[in-house]
Amino acid sequence: MTLPVELVSTGSELLSGRTLNRHAQTLGERVRALGLSLVRDTTVRDDIPAIREAVQSALSRVDVVFVSGGLGPTSDDVTREALAELLGRKIVLDQVSLDVMQRRYDRIGRRMTEQSKRQALIVEGGEALSNSVGLAPGERLEFGGKVLFVLPGPPDEFHAVLEDHIVPWLKQRYASVAPAAEKIFLTCGIAEAEVARRFEEAGLAPAGIEIGYCAAPGRVEVRLTSAQGDEKAVEAAGEEARKLIGEFVFAEDRRLMEEVVGQLLRDQGATVAVAESCSGGLLGHRLTALSGSSEYFVGGVVAYSNDVKVQQLGVKPETLKAFGAVSEETAREMAVGVRERFGVDFGVSVTGIAGPTGGSVEKPVGTVFVGVADRSHAWVRRFLFPGNRVRIKEWSTQMALDLLRRRLASLLPKEGDGGGRGP
Repeated sequence: MTLPVELVSTGSELLSGRTLNRHAQTLGERVRALGLSLVRDTTVRDDIPAIREAVQSALSRVDVVFVSGGLGPTSDDVTREALAELLGRKIVLDQVSLDVMQRRYDRIGRRMTEQSKRQALIVEGGEALSNSVGLAPGERLEFGGKVLFVLPGPPDEFHAVLEDHIVPWLKQRYASVAPAAEKIFLTCGIAEAEVARRFEEAGLAPAGIEIGYCAAPGRVEVRLTSAQGDEKAVEAAGEEARKLIGEFVFAEDRRLMEEVVGQLLRDQGATVAVAESCSGGLLGHRLTALSGSSEYFVGGVVAYSNDVKVQQLGVKPETLKAFGAVSEETAREMAVGVRERFGVDFGVSVTGIAGPTGGSVEKPVGTVFVGVADRSHAWVRRFLFPGNRVRIKEWSTQMALDLLRRRLASLLPKEGDGGGRGP
């Protein structure tokens, strides 16, 4: 059985919308591999009673609680005070942390103020956990069979304290706790509801196996989990699931689509170039976000105007006049054109209406065509994506990458979709 843990995130900025809180994602993913399960994340404002009550409530349910934020030098950093009140302890200065801070200030030629020194304060009886990328240390407090971890709020500092101190300690303390057995499928091109329908109609509901879903633009994560750690049962269920959704699965671990496509290109020694209209360079950005992408990504053209499509990509003026910039024909010629222009193995194109204006009855906002061309064929797909401009661009690049993935994995018809100029 997995061990339940909770997180209390502090910070008024997390509740006002000014800051996105990713601590639960970071913590949940990291401790799951240790056999711990993050079962609740409570977010409270920078207020002593609110923090005290949230932590007390968490400790009443689980034996391990993480608290993030509120360890800085300003008046709204009150996490220490709240925990000291809860435990009936004093707040004391940690001399080792203060010495580390002093050396860092000396190194950059700055004077440490009394306000800055507040970051070296910890709750009495706690063990300071050094912060390799920031000033305020984390803490570990043990009492009555309970463990309370306190971490800094900035994401890089949170991660540093977690990895440097807390994960090693948890590995040793809970070495006998077995992690849940899990199988993951990342899918693209199939809706969450359709995955569930296929599973239900096939009777895929093995005893002791929990099936979970998590949807994002252009992606559905399917999880098969055994809390008892029954790896054989999970693998057997995974084989059945693969038969039902296999063509849509782009990864069986938590990887981005661009990682999968990049590896396929690298494995095949292939190169790619992109022609983008509505995605505005996002496709090229995703393909080049990974180290080593220069092995397969050659370049691209962001062609918003029709003139650029004609002059830089060789789209025929008569194609634009007859079918418009947002069309199957234009997407095909863009993909073929960019492949020829850069002399690569594959050209990928995106053209569409990201909104919020410019749509029509025939082609409403969210209408997008993506294309892939190799040296002999071209394939184009039409989509109608929901959401705002940002979401439509995310969807567009995801589906363009997936079309390229399918071509690289030989999942597309060999004859292509016809049309376009030859290689």
